[in-house]
Amino acid sequence: MSGWLNLLKKEYRMTKTSAFVLLGMLIIAGLWGVYSNREHWGIIFAPASLLLIFAVFYPAFYMLKSVHSELKHTPHLWLHCPQPAWKLLSAKLTTAVAVMLAILAVGAVFVYITILNTHERIGIPAGDLALLATEVGAYLTVIVVGASIYMAVWGSLIAIAIASTRNVLGRYNWLAGIGTFFVATWGMDALYESWVYQTLTQWGSLKINILSLNKVLPSTVNNHFEGINIYAGEMLGILLVTVIVFALSAWLIDNKVEV
Repeated sequence: MSGWLNLLKKEYRMTKTSAFVLLGMLIIAGLWGVYSNREHWGIIFAPASLLLIFAVFYPAFYMLKSVHSELKHTPHLWLHCPQPAWKLLSAKLTTAVAVMLAILAVGAVFVYITILNTHERIGIPAGDLALLATEVGAYLTVIVVGASIYMAVWGSLIAIAIASTRNVLGRYNWLAGIGTFFVATWGMDALYESWVYQTLTQWGSLKINILSLNKVLPSTVNNHFEGINIYAGEMLGILLVTVIVFALSAWLIDNKVEV
């Protein structure tokens, strides 16, 4: 465990400057948006939505860039490291998810600021709006974390595929990355839409209801919202794919990537 913590500390030291600069820029941009649109507070939800989208893709870009850079410029440090590859990758992934959660926290702050300054205009108590934002935000956070980790493991596999085919494809090893990208997008989409996959995973139906919605919307409108149905089987299937891709990435580093 201490070895993994040392790897995590190394990732923190390498990332903290860029992460703090990124968060600082987001906070400054958000404060500027709040000030310049103080007469139209509802518009603040637009940059909050952009922050949400940015947060989803951040871990994937982080893993792709970080893994590719280290395997290209300092592969001997990875390949001669006494720690197994899964610890190296998980330390990077943990760092990426931590920065992503910080980005989501910044977005949440501006959403709550917007609520405090708009609730009187729309005639809904700030507490009810904050409760709704918290409940929806909790669901969104779980979805964003899951989706970002899924894309992040594919991002690391793309970088590792490029590095592991360097001696085979030479300067055209980037083709391995493009091929992996198409597998991650078109290939997996075809799998998820297939009859076999849907038959195996559409079990354990779960309904997500927004309980605080009845405090914000009229009952006549709220009654039309029947909740969101998800399947435990589909979540298990995506989790299984994530674990397989992560394990494959670690195996390739331990066995196929060469200095």
